[in-house]
Amino acid sequence: MSHFCSPIHSQAPLASIVAGRVTFNRAAIMRRVHDAGRFAFAACRSQAERRHQLSHWLRKVWREAKAEAVSLARHIEADAAVRRDLAARAAEAVALAGRYGNDADAIRQAIASESYRERMNFAAVDRLQAALATVRS
Repeated sequence: MSHFCSPIHSQAPLASIVAGRVTFNRAAIMRRVHDAGRFAFAACRSQAERRHQLSHWLRKVWREAKAEAVSLARHIEADAAVRRDLAARAAEAVALAGRYGNDADAIRQAIASESYRERMNFAAVDRLQAALATVRS
């Protein structure tokens, strides 16, 4: 198998985010241009046709690279949002445990009393269980 057909080369990321900045892998972009347009390049009869095909495939692959960069940025922002939510939830659990004096038995009693209600509040039980987990550790 030649190195041009290798899936490792054709699947290389076109964009990455390093230190908060988008960087484009130009070698991977050119490799993808070659892979995508190789049949069109072979069918060209003149240099002008080759330039036109190269321009076409470069624009197409750069659009892919920019879309990949946007997708990466969205994933990074989503990960950051999840981390912020988890940190806020952990802080809420610690504060709730503090309201019960960091007493595991008192928190268990609150969970039991919430569970025995006619209309149990599952969110409150979940928060109390998270507070109980912070007291245990």
